Amino acid sequence: MNLLNLTLIVILLVIFLSGCLFLVTPFFSKIPSVSTRRKVLKQIVEIMDLEDGSVLYDLGCGDARLLFAASQTNQRMICIGVEKAPFPFLIARLRQFFSPNKNISIIYEDLFKTDTSSATHIFIYLLPGFMDMLLPKLEKELKPGARVFSCDFKFSKKDPASVVDLKSKNYQLSRRLFIYDF
Repeated sequence: MNLLNLTLIVILLVIFLSGCLFLVTPFFSKIPSVSTRRKVLKQIVEIMDLEDGSVLYDLGCGDARLLFAASQTNQRMICIGVEKAPFPFLIARLRQFFSPNKNISIIYEDLFKTDTSSATHIFIYLLPGFMDMLLPKLEKELKPGARVFSCDFKFSKKDPASVVDLKSKNYQLSRRLFIYDF
C-alpha cells in the first residue's frame, strides 16, 4: 500500500469517526450546544476586563472560541474550558493542540461536577433551566469578587449587577450579556 492510499484511508477514517461523534453527542450531554457568535467575542472579552492572574472558566465551552479570544488578549491569565460532549470537546482539544497560546486547558467533564472555586471569571451560555441548576453550585464555590457572565439567559433567582446589549441586533442569539457579582 502506498503512502497516498494510506493517507486517504486515514482521512476517511477521521471523517467517519468525527461524524459518529457528532451523531452521538446528544447522548453524552443533556445540554444543547449553542455557540457564541464570533462577531461579539471581542466585545465580551473586553467587558470581562481580564487581567494578569485572572482565571476564566467557560462552562460548556463547546469549541472554546471564547477562551481562544480571551487568551489572545492576555497570556498571563488562565483559561479553562469544560465540555462533556465528545465532538465539541475534540474540536476544542484540536484547537488547543495547534494554538500557540499555552494558557488554555480543556477538560472533558460535566460542568456541574467541575470545581470552580479558583475562578475569578466564569462565562456560560446555558438555557435558563440549566442556569438555575448551576446557581447553587456557583454560590457555594465562588469566592467573593468572582464575576459570572451569561450570554442571552439569566438566573431566575439572582439579579444581574448589569446587562450589556451586544452589537448583534439582527440576530436572535448573542444579544445580551448578563453580569453577576458573587
